[in-house]
Amino acid sequence: MLPDPDRLAALTAEALKVGWLTNGGALHLKLEKALSAKEDKNRVASLVSSGTMALMLALGLGDLPQGAEVITTPLTFAATSQAIYWCGLKPVFADVDPVTLTLCPLAVRAAITARTAAILPVHFLGVPCDVHAISEVAQQHDLWLVYDAAHAFGVTFDDRPIGSFGDASAFSLHATKILHTGEGGYITTSRNQAANVRQMRNFGIKAGRAVGKGLNGKMSELNAAMGLSLLPDLPAELAARRALRKTYNGLFREISGIEIHGTRPGASESLGFYALRMPSALREKSYHALLQERIFARDHFPLLCGPDTFWPDSPVVTANGRSPVAPCVGSEIICLPFHGRITQTDATQIATIIAEAVDNRRRG
Repeated sequence: MLPDPDRLAALTAEALKVGWLTNGGALHLKLEKALSAKEDKNRVASLVSSGTMALMLALGLGDLPQGAEVITTPLTFAATSQAIYWCGLKPVFADVDPVTLTLCPLAVRAAITARTAAILPVHFLGVPCDVHAISEVAQQHDLWLVYDAAHAFGVTFDDRPIGSFGDASAFSLHATKILHTGEGGYITTSRNQAANVRQMRNFGIKAGRAVGKGLNGKMSELNAAMGLSLLPDLPAELAARRALRKTYNGLFREISGIEIHGTRPGASESLGFYALRMPSALREKSYHALLQERIFARDHFPLLCGPDTFWPDSPVVTANGRSPVAPCVGSEIICLPFHGRITQTDATQIATIIAEAVDNRRRG
């Protein structure tokens, strides 16, 4: 989404008029309040400088010992595991559920050792994790539980906002997200934890003195202005995406050989992604066929561990000792253009290109 230029200029002018560009100005506070209003009454949103910073501060809230292990998924964007690394912790990769592609609770159990201190699951492609099963594991083993909700803005599960689960949830407000601030993020926590987040994002300062751990994780007023300028357009954008999902569903249900990546029962549908699953060779063929028509899809999420990665020797832990699911399913995903400017004609063209790729492969 891009903001109305006049609206953005007016908000920016407010910050310039008072000469307050960062450190919790009026625009920052206004956006923080608006995001908190979207959460459960017992949860609060705290703005930070990026989604990665949100993950790092959410892990930092747990006071985890240096070098401790954090169980996470190998199938997501690199920021999740990088945040663990920069906190002085070790990512341990557990396998994913073959249907939802989210972290498998049984694999999490199998990955727990005496050094495990936390679990960091991801609501992958906007599909909620099995939050109840993962919460049970975390409680049984006294583990800090942080959800990476960067893919899941606006999603609900059991009629609760997705940010209401775990000890904390980390969201991204990067320009590629539905609501964004250009660069930014936020953390949802209980109200009594919010003060700790806000102290940590400001160098650990309280009453003018550095009294605890911290760093510079603040959001500027100019970034907050971007988010506030987009808020009035958000309902229409979400409505357009819901309508587009129905259109896509109608088109792709008619094409055999591909699968629409769905959601978890009890959850609302993803507002950030529309993903298909298909054999990797067909996925690659479809991706390049779209690219030839200047239609840009996201082809897949490469595995975060194994050969040619930052963690080449890290295995994917499974629940039953069999071959992991994650290395196979990652190459089956293709995410289609999914935003409010996609017309019926655009959607039909995209479906036609993929149908032709399927048909050509079948004939071949």
